[in-house]
Amino acid sequence: MATSRSLPRICIALGLPDVPTLLDHGRREAAGGESFLEFRLDFLDNPCAGARAIAEFLEQFPDCIVLATCRRHQNHGKFNGSIEEQFAILDQAVRNGASAVDVEIETAEIAPARLSQFHGRAQVIVSYHNFEATPQLDAVVNRMLRTPADAYKIVTTARKPSDNVRVLAAAKALPRHRVVVLAMGELGFPTRVLSPVFGGIFSYAAPLYAEGTAAGQVSAKYLR
Repeated sequence: MATSRSLPRICIALGLPDVPTLLDHGRREAAGGESFLEFRLDFLDNPCAGARAIAEFLEQFPDCIVLATCRRHQNHGKFNGSIEEQFAILDQAVRNGASAVDVEIETAEIAPARLSQFHGRAQVIVSYHNFEATPQLDAVVNRMLRTPADAYKIVTTARKPSDNVRVLAAAKALPRHRVVVLAMGELGFPTRVLSPVFGGIFSYAAPLYAEGTAAGQVSAKYLR
């Protein structure tokens, strides 16, 4: 299992419609030197097959780290199944070699016992997303910390430049915790570059040959 200390600084977010396309883009990224990939299983027409395909990918690229995400549509993802089905897919992903899982706070709060089953098996990242704005983050941080996790991800939408400052400050406010902090949108681009400087453990980038999974994502070459 990859520890949070060993995670690379850039994670390539792969949100593709089917398993062959996901594997094709994953292989291209890995062959190009990228070693940390997010498999957005909720984007797939068959998320279960995507979870199983992680083993096939890692057999070819054993040094890569796979972060598995299967976000429910209620929480701005694309997975239409139940929470139990969501966790079953993530469990399958871990059994097939995923080193980390990203679970949205809305699901984590409802099913803490189910979430705890990943501890010790994979890095657990609990995430908060706001696709409308950047709210006051003190309450968000307090909410997140009530759920045990290996890392916390706070992603908002920048509507003005000062939103970037507030998001990055959230990382500074959590020196004892591993965090990922980003602001989406064109105005939020600076946070993708500066997040590691302010204590973020990694940032997200779009793949070279496909669209990213969030507004404002750029390819890794622009972040390095």
